[in-house]
This record gives sequence, structure tokens and C-alpha cells, in this order.
Amino acid sequence: MELGGVGYPAIIVKNVEESLEFYGKLGASLLYMEPNRDDPESVQALLDVGGDSYLMLIGPTDPNLKLAEASLGVGSMQYVTLQVSAAFMDQAFFSLSQAGLQGSEEIRRGYERLIFLEDPNGVLVLLVAWATEPPTGVDRARVLKRAAQFREEAGDPFLEDAHVQRAIAEIAATS
Repeated sequence: MELGGVGYPAIIVKNVEESLEFYGKLGASLLYMEPNRDDPESVQALLDVGGDSYLMLIGPTDPNLKLAEASLGVGSMQYVTLQVSAAFMDQAFFSLSQAGLQGSEEIRRGYERLIFLEDPNGVLVLLVAWATEPPTGVDRARVLKRAAQFREEAGDPFLEDAHVQRAIAEIAATS
């Protein structure tokens, strides 16, 4: 069996329109909305979040209908990440403010640059860019796999940007 990637995470939302507005401000675009075939009291909306990636929102047809509140634990979703470019991350504070959204300050952790925000349903959303972007055409999964080998060889506890830079240089040189 060969996997072709993640189809989409599905998030149960309190209010579909409010959630569409939030994710729209982040740059997602609605592909379609239709009744939920499994629950006639809800609708589902598929959003394009770029790079052949999608996000499904499922919520009640009546915004006054109360859904069970989620609790963090085994089987729950801790957060959803949305990949952004380094160029976006450079302007993220301004761009998010312009869109009426408030996020955390940028956090650099390992090879990633992160900004945390919460959607209207309390779902933690991470905007993620790589500290060092691979050149166009260089497969990110291949970079991460090779960077992990460099990390293991060095005995380092975490995957860092230096490992990613080394992997990018090696892969780019052989491509």
C-alpha cells in the first residue's frame, strides 16, 4: 500500500459561518458546502488551504443548536497546522492584524517558525514555516528524513535547522 498524503482534518465547529470567516482571513477558500450525509442537522464545508491541502469544517445547520463540548484526551485533536511561506511569516504580525486576527509572537523551535492562534471553536491553529526553505522541487519529506539521519548521527536530541540546512545542501547538490 502506498499513501498519498493526508486528505484533510475534519473539525467539529460551533458555527460554520463564523469558522469560515476565521479561516478565510487566514487565506483558506471555500471549495463547497453541503449537507452532512451522516447527520441531517449539520453541514460540512471543504476549504482549500493551499498546496493541495484541505480542511473540513462540520457544524450545525442551526447556530442555536448546541453541540457537545470537546475535551482534550486520547483521540482528540490537539491542534491543526497550516503551512505558510517564510515570506508570510516575516509579515505575519501585520498581515494577521490587518485581517482582524490575533496570534502569538513568532516562536522559533528547531527548524520551524511558529505562530499560534485559536479559531472561534477553541481549536489551536499553528501557522508553520521552515526556518530554511528548501529550493523549489526539493522534496520536504526527503529533506526531513535525511536531516533526521544527521541528528541521529550527531546524537542530538532534537531536529534543528542546522540538520535541515545540511540535508538541503546535500540533496540539492545531488539533484
